[in-house]
Amino acid sequence: MKLLAAIMILVALVPAQAQAQVVSVSAPDIANYQALAEQDLRLAMVGHRLARANAPFCARKSRNPGWVLHDKAQYPDPAMAQAAFGFRLPVAVSAVVSGGAAEAMGIKPGDAIIAVNEVDFTSPNLVKEKRASARLEKLQKMLGEALDTIGTADVTFMTADGVRRVKLAPLAICASRFWVDTKSKLDAGADGVSVRVTEGLMAFTADDEAQLAAVVAHEMSHNLLGHRQRLAATGNSNKQILETEIEADRLSVWLMANAGYDTQAALHFMERYGRRTDLGIFSAGTHLRWKNRQKVMQREIALIQQTVSENRPLPPPLLAPGKM
Repeated sequence: MKLLAAIMILVALVPAQAQAQVVSVSAPDIANYQALAEQDLRLAMVGHRLARANAPFCARKSRNPGWVLHDKAQYPDPAMAQAAFGFRLPVAVSAVVSGGAAEAMGIKPGDAIIAVNEVDFTSPNLVKEKRASARLEKLQKMLGEALDTIGTADVTFMTADGVRRVKLAPLAICASRFWVDTKSKLDAGADGVSVRVTEGLMAFTADDEAQLAAVVAHEMSHNLLGHRQRLAATGNSNKQILETEIEADRLSVWLMANAGYDTQAALHFMERYGRRTDLGIFSAGTHLRWKNRQKVMQREIALIQQTVSENRPLPPPLLAPGKM
């Protein structure tokens, strides 16, 4: 009853709060904030497509709603964020992935989260940490634990039409999160759970979704193969890191093929990226030279082409039972 009363208060207060937060901001700055949100969606779309297509072969899965969430506190200028996105409440849906569970449930960008399983995420006392990401991290963790343990989560939204309650029950897909790093460097990484791609690399692949998929598939491969855990257990010498990088290159094209991406895009990306970043003889030795990386991928692409065409999705050799 307390939560219901709080919701009714929010219905009354949100329009006044939104009006009070309207400030004078420049259109270019607003456009920059919105452009970053568009990149978040672009990355989420590619990642979700890869994770969904390869779900039969992933040992570790999660129930991904197919959305991008953001918190007004995560932006350096909250007033600018308010002007750019019109936050109804502090945490809201930034974007919805086409074909995902959120879209199927009619959830829309701008829908703000009031509560998850009756936990009020509008409360100022929800988290004690002063980190701007603390509230969103707590929400993601709570939602993820609920979905992965019981398969559903009750989420209460503030929408353009008022309060709405939804029981989320997304399908399980390969476990991975995706986020855009605001750095301009051409870089990407994986931490065992998440895939990070910089704005610089997003821009570098702006004209070719399949080349972005090649980047994401490579980093996803590190997560799916447990490379972070393996290196932590066995050491992280250059030789050991190189082994994981070769495996990620090998698996990446299988993930791409299962998601319907042209695997040749991985070869094109590797040449473009290699010519821009390859240090040659000054390389640290943790990666093959770009031409040799292409050869590794070409061998895997040849195996893919030899696989019976009716056998879809294709079982990647590195994800076969006993290989993990």
